Amino acid sequence: MLIKKNVIVYCIILLSFIFFYNPDKAHSIVSTDSEKTTDSIVSPDDEKVPDSAVSPDSQETSDFISSPDSGRISNLAISPNARKIPDSIVSLSSGYIIVVDKKYQKIYVFHKEGTFSKVFEATCSTGKNSGSKRVAGDAKTPNGIFFTTKILRNPGPPEIYGSMAFPLDYPTISDKRAGRNGNNIWIHGTTKSLLPKQSNGCVVLHDSDLKHLANFIYLNRTPVVISESIKWVPQSYVLPSRNELEKILISWNKAFIEKDLKKIDSLYMQGSEIKGKRREDLHNKIKQLKFSNKHFALQPRDISILQEDNNAVIIFDQIFAANDSQFQGFYNKLILEKANNKWYVVDDATTPRVSSKSIAWVKNEQKETNHNGQKEMRNLVTKWLTSWRSGDMETYRNCYASDFKSREMDLDAWISHKSDVRQNSKNIKISIDNLQISANEDMATAMFTQHYSSSKLNSKGKKTLELKKTDDGWKIYREIM
Repeated sequence: MLIKKNVIVYCIILLSFIFFYNPDKAHSIVSTDSEKTTDSIVSPDDEKVPDSAVSPDSQETSDFISSPDSGRISNLAISPNARKIPDSIVSLSSGYIIVVDKKYQKIYVFHKEGTFSKVFEATCSTGKNSGSKRVAGDAKTPNGIFFTTKILRNPGPPEIYGSMAFPLDYPTISDKRAGRNGNNIWIHGTTKSLLPKQSNGCVVLHDSDLKHLANFIYLNRTPVVISESIKWVPQSYVLPSRNELEKILISWNKAFIEKDLKKIDSLYMQGSEIKGKRREDLHNKIKQLKFSNKHFALQPRDISILQEDNNAVIIFDQIFAANDSQFQGFYNKLILEKANNKWYVVDDATTPRVSSKSIAWVKNEQKETNHNGQKEMRNLVTKWLTSWRSGDMETYRNCYASDFKSREMDLDAWISHKSDVRQNSKNIKISIDNLQISANEDMATAMFTQHYSSSKLNSKGKKTLELKKTDDGWKIYREIM
């Protein structure tokens, strides 16, 4: 009995010790009917958000933008609206834009069809020295907005220049105004190993990457924005400068329609007003203004706006005639600078000048334009379409230039590829609509919506045929879907 009492006392002391010094454990021992709280059930306010659930707007990169720090593409599944783009793209109507990030030695191509998509990315090498180019021989790559002016085939030793080069229009009018000089700034290839920041000012890619990039380059039309470091912003972000730059375009177009050269002059920086042959060219365009249908407005079309620091470019098709069957106009660029917190136009076009550009925007099944060049281009598109539809590969091949390139294939490889497609597909049907042709004296672009179906594929999308004038007439030298 004494032993039992001692045991009971001992148990009471032990329980008291547990209650006072380890109450949590006591709770689990005494209150066995109570539900135990697990680590997986926590207060929502205290819950740690997993990496995959972070707000897209707070991410530095999206699922289609390479992270400069990691050098790889994130695979996060996020809304397309949250995807980020360089802040140099104020707005983009169509076509492509090339963007170079000197800090991370990357080159990108963006395209817009509803939302933006990155269609190309590669490593590049820029100038040995940091900063924007100021004088010849400083081994710096210029910052700014540029355009390719021509294509050079086999420009020199392939280990230095690769198989092709695209000269840029540096120095621009803004560069010259700022006292910057130098020349021969190219985008070119190399067959050697690509090292970071090893050029004398050019943008250099491995030759295979350059051949791919060439598919997106429209001479004098595709913008090339070179930045010290890209700032990524959500696609929905509206840059503060957009409203002011759009107002300048609206004012320019209003003065153009009203045939008021003095109002146009008021938009230009003092000393940069249109003079001489340029003024004569613009005056002639204004005299051609023709507006025969009250349902159409002579508004600019295909507008894109780019900005790099205090420089901006507005690219657009200026319409000067409209009726029930067609629009006519010319391709134009407004080059702007910001001074004293205000934007001013400093030039109205780069080469080719306003007088040498003409565009016709023609809807499907509308009247043919009487211009021989436009008629030849439309005939080429028709010939291309019907020969592919019928399987006449000899005629189909004849539509292309001998130096045709697409998807890293030359003409022989392209025809072989298309022949294989025909052999492996049945019931091929193809049609196009909304044909739009822009052209100058030697180069042209045909854009349209293509409807394609076969036993293997059904698709609908925008197609671009880049045309050039040869001794045998107009030929296709680039094809982009």
